[in-house]
Amino acid sequence: MTDPGELARDALQRIHRAAVRHRDPELHHAADDIVQAAQARGLDPGPVELYRPCPVCGAEPGQLCINVPGRPVEPGDMHPERTK
Repeated sequence: MTDPGELARDALQRIHRAAVRHRDPELHHAADDIVQAAQARGLDPGPVELYRPCPVCGAEPGQLCINVPGRPVEPGDMHPERTK
């Protein structure tokens, strides 16, 4: 039997990937609403930060953050503002 939490995390990631593929911000918003509802119920929706735009460097959903003057990132990391 598949873990319900894992099933939900996989579904959220599929929604975000579809949003990136189709460049549909409404899909991102819908997935974010699901994440907020899950967190409000004490559930862990998993890491979905990569599927959010970065307010610091402007990375689009699905892209990694990049260094900007005064705000470098370590390889593979994201700006903290993106993860909140």
